[in-house]
Parts: sequence; structure tokens; C-alpha cells
Amino acid sequence: MTGPTPSGESVATRLDRLQQFVDLASEHLTDEPVLAYARAVAERSADRLRLPTAFTTIALAGTTGSGKSSMFNAFTTIDRSPAGILRPTTSEPYACVWGSLSQADELLDWLGVSSRRRFTRESALDANDEVGLRGMILLDLPDVDSMEPRHRVEVDRLLHLVDVVVWICDPQKYADQLVHEGYLRQLASQRSGLVVALNQTDRLQPIQLPKVGADLRQLLDEGGLTDVPLVATSATATVPVLPATKHKPVKPKPSPFTTEQAAGGHQGVAHLRAVLEPMIAQGAIVRQSIDRDLNVALSDLTKLVGGPASPPSVAPLVRGLVSAGTDPARIEQAIQAYSASASVGLGGPWPEAVRRASVSRLGELPTALGQALASADAQRPRRMWLPGGKKRADARGETLRRAEIDKVALRYVVEPVRRVLAAYERARTTLN
Repeated sequence: MTGPTPSGESVATRLDRLQQFVDLASEHLTDEPVLAYARAVAERSADRLRLPTAFTTIALAGTTGSGKSSMFNAFTTIDRSPAGILRPTTSEPYACVWGSLSQADELLDWLGVSSRRRFTRESALDANDEVGLRGMILLDLPDVDSMEPRHRVEVDRLLHLVDVVVWICDPQKYADQLVHEGYLRQLASQRSGLVVALNQTDRLQPIQLPKVGADLRQLLDEGGLTDVPLVATSATATVPVLPATKHKPVKPKPSPFTTEQAAGGHQGVAHLRAVLEPMIAQGAIVRQSIDRDLNVALSDLTKLVGGPASPPSVAPLVRGLVSAGTDPARIEQAIQAYSASASVGLGGPWPEAVRRASVSRLGELPTALGQALASADAQRPRRMWLPGGKKRADARGETLRRAEIDKVALRYVVEPVRRVLAAYERARTTLN
């Protein structure tokens, strides 16, 4: 799980960089969706790496009536998940484990699957019939379009935790905009494991299946899902095929479906099984999913940074504060000028973070500046009766005022800004 990625960097190293950025930026950036997403990815990835990686979690997701619960039952050959057409019947996820249930318990606890809704598929009667799926945890999720808000919340939570999502479509609602824009395109951008299944194909005439499949394939391609496998499935019967023709053979059109078949199992799920078995056998899909999540999060974070930080000179700020005296409006104007110069080259929300830091103690400044001016005045030379004494006293007084105000500027404005710039620079370098 900590082996090198194609870029030569281990998953653990990527995770560490992501966590560092989040830790550094969180103190200074607020209400940033990109940062919130990165934090969630870091927490989820760290948790998944601590859990058994011998199991691959695969979720069946879809809309009401798509037949995903029937597909779950057909895949497991055990009718555990209630199936329905007119209304949502799956209120909580079911999980079937190919392998030791006790070894999968910790992972299922993390997923939040009730102990009453988890069971194992393999038995001595199966011999090696199910060996190709050994290590799979198959989940049947609630409907994404359920009228129950808690069902949708549960689906969204689990879709971000599982390693592979199999999206079950039906011939009536396969073009649903909610599905393509709200789920499929987002899932494809965030994970390596995504499969789309056109289900209930037994309800189609053989001549209809290629047309519906081609239409769905086009929708997926237009949404940027060209690499996502599309399979034709049926939970109750075989997938229809065109009968052999007696006429002269014609050049067949390219099939929109992934056509490989696997031995064993229900005939209607053979295509899906053929796609899933290599994912499970390779044993790398967990790391690939985590790596994809980390890549997306790290890439998104680059939008929050720009060029290197360059702390500006403090002299203009001191001059501005000396000139402002204790006038709140002029004090704020001087600080704003300093904040703007400190923000040059920064990206995303960091200039605002610098501005907030620069005025974080604005309410205290008039009093602090008043005390500084009083202290400078107390140290001003009094022996002005000597030749040139007044001139020397004025020069000395100005020097003292600048020195005292410089201390105030450093404490109340410069240091808070420098802390933000230091965090920005350290965060920025974690992305390089």
C-alpha cells in the first residue's frame, strides 16, 4: 500500500504532503471548499490505509427501480437485499463478503454497515467457483433519488469511502441528468474504479440493446467518461443477443459494451463479473483509488497558491503610522497599504488571510500608538537652550518616535502578517 506511484512517489508520501498543507493552511484559511475537501480526503485515506487492504469494497449504486438490489441478489445468489420497483426498499446498505467475515469486520465497521446486514458468500459447497471474487465486499446502497433525505446522505457518504462504484442504470432512466452530472462525472474524476452497467436488458428486444447501449455510451463519452467500462446486465435472465442472420454477413458495428464474459455465476451478471474480477485479482485498486483521491486533492490545492511570498519593507508602514498619529482612519489606511504590498504574488484566498492578520489587532493600535508617542516624548532631550539644541532635540525626538512606533508596528501588524506568509510559503513548497 505504500509502494511507489507512477510518478515514483509513494502513496504515504503524497498523503503526508496533503496533511501538511491542510495543517498549515487551516489556521489561516476559512470557508474554503477546496481545503475542506482536501481535509476529508486526508482523513479518509489515512483511515483506509490503516484498514485491511486484502479486501476491495465495491458498491452497487443507482436510482429507484434500476434493479440494483436484484443485481445484488443475483450476484450473491442469496436473496438478502429486498428488491422493489415503485419505491426505495433499501434503507441501509447490505454487504456480502467473499472471504472471512471476521477479517472484514473492522472495514465494515468503518463503512458503517450494520452487523445485521453483513454476511459471507463463500462456503465449502462453492469449491473454487467463487475464487475469482475472493477479497470482494459487495455493497447494495440505498437509492440516490430516494424521497428520504437520510438515504441520500448515506449514499453520498459511502460513495466517497468505497474503492469501486458500479452504477446501475435501467433502459428507462439511463439518460437522467441527475445521474450524469450529479454523480457519474464527479465519481469519474475522483476514483480509478467506476463501472456503468445497463441493467434490465432482458426487457429489451435484441435489436434495441445496441441502440440503447450506443446512446448511453455517447452520453458517457460526452461527459468525459471514455475510459469507464459499460456492461450490459440482467438480474433475472440472459442478456439478449441478435440472432444469427441467414443473409450475407455484413461488417458488424463496434459494440458499445465491454464484451468479456466470466465463467460461473448468473448468466445475466457474467459481463459485470468479468470486469470486476481483474480489479480484485490485481489487488491494487485500493491503492489506485487512494492515489487518485490524493492526486485530485493535491491538484485542487494548487489553485490556492501562487508565487513565492516576499515580505515587504516595514519602513513605509512605520512612516504611515508616524504620520497617522492616533487617527483610526489613517492608521487603517497605512495598514491596508502594507497588507497590499505583503500580498503581491500570493494566490487564491491568501491575500485575504494576510489582510485579516494585518488588522487582527487594529482595535488596540490607537492606544498602543498613543503610549509609544508618550514614551518617545518622555525620552526627548529637554536642554534646548544650548546652541542648536532645539534642532537636535527635534531630530532625536523624531528618531525616538520612529523607534517606538516601529516596535508597535512589528508587534501588532508585521508579526501576524509574517506568520501567515510563513505558513503560505511552507504550504506552497509541500505541493512542489
